[in-house]
Amino acid sequence: MAAETQETPPGGSTSVTPHPSGPWQVAHPGRRRRWVAVLAIVAVVTGLAVGAYVVLGDDPVRVEQTPDPRVSPPADWLSGAATEDVVTIDQMGEWRGRPMEIGGTWSDNNEAMVELWQLHDEEQFGSWDRPLDIAIGAIDDDQEGESWEEAAEGAYDDRWRESLTNLRELREDKSGTTYIRFAHEMNGDWFDWSVDADNHEAFVEAWKRFRALQQEVFPEAQLVFNVNRESVGTDMDWREFFPGAEYVDVMAVDYYNRYPYVETEQEWADTLDDTDEYGAPKGLQAHLDFARSVGLPLAVPEWSGSAEDGDSPAFIRGMYEFFSENAGTGAGEVLYEIHFNVDKDDLNWLLFGEYLRMPESARTYQELW
Repeated sequence: MAAETQETPPGGSTSVTPHPSGPWQVAHPGRRRRWVAVLAIVAVVTGLAVGAYVVLGDDPVRVEQTPDPRVSPPADWLSGAATEDVVTIDQMGEWRGRPMEIGGTWSDNNEAMVELWQLHDEEQFGSWDRPLDIAIGAIDDDQEGESWEEAAEGAYDDRWRESLTNLRELREDKSGTTYIRFAHEMNGDWFDWSVDADNHEAFVEAWKRFRALQQEVFPEAQLVFNVNRESVGTDMDWREFFPGAEYVDVMAVDYYNRYPYVETEQEWADTLDDTDEYGAPKGLQAHLDFARSVGLPLAVPEWSGSAEDGDSPAFIRGMYEFFSENAGTGAGEVLYEIHFNVDKDDLNWLLFGEYLRMPESARTYQELW
C-alpha cells in the first residue's frame, strides 16, 4: 500500500492512555482486517509448551506459554516490553527467561501527560524501579486546536512544566533512568503533533523550549527524539527537523515488520540500509548510522512483527542479532529496545499471551532472549 493511502500508523504505534478505573483506552484504533489463517502445531518445543492449539477458521492460535527455566545473563543493552495490565511485563520476562530491564508506556494526550495515572501507587508502574520509557505526547490539534507555531511561542509551557514536575515527583525515588519520548513519531501524519514542511521550523523551536524545561525541572531524565521508520505526510526529510544533538539525549526509531514485510534472512539484510523517498534513514542500520553521525546512542522503543503480514521468525532473529552486534551506550550503539506486546489491531503485535497469531515468531523470541 502506498504510504499516502495508509489509514493507520505503519507500525503498532498507538495513542494509549491507561486509566485508573479500567484497562488501556485506545485513542487511535487500527483498521480491522481478516486474520491470516494459522496452522495447528501439535508438539512440545524447547522453551514453549504447546498446551492446546485451537484453530477456529480465521481465529488465532490459543497457546499455553510456560516460563523458560533458563535464565539468560544480562546483555549489553536494556531489553524490555510494553504490555497491558492483564499480561504483566514481569510475566513476559519469566516466560522468555530474561528479566525485563526496561518498561514502556504512554501518557500521550493533554490530560494523561499531566496525570500520569499508571505511575501512581498500585498502578502498573507505581513500584517500577527499573528504567522506564514514557511517551508523553505534545499538543492536541484535534480537540484543542493547538499548533507547533503556538508551542514555539510558549503557549503550552505551563502544561509541559506540570507534566515534567509530576513525572519527576513520581520517578525521583526510582533508581532506573526515565526516558521521555516527547512528540513520538512526529514524522507521521497519524498524531496531533505531526510535523511537516509547513510547521517544521516551529517544531524545532518548540522542541528547544521543551528541552529547556526538561533540563530545569527533571535533568536526570533523558530526552528521546523518536521517529517512525516510515515518514508519512511530512513532504520532507525528517533530518531537517532534527533539533540538534545538544537538545537530545537518545535517537530512536519505532520499527515494525511492515513496508516492506521481510520473511527471509536475505530480505532482512536487504532492508537494513533502506532510505525513504527523501533520502532519510528507513532501515535499522541507516538509523544507527545517523545516530552515530550526530554522536548519540540509538533506542528502539517500539518494535514487533506484524501478524497481518505474516509470521516471520527471520525478522525476530534479525532484530536480536542487530541488538547483540551493536549493543552499548555510546554513539551509534543500541542503548535499549522495547517489544510492543500490546493487544491492539486484533492481536497483531503479540509474542506473549494466551492467543497468538505469530507462534513461530514467539518461539524464536523466547529461544533467543
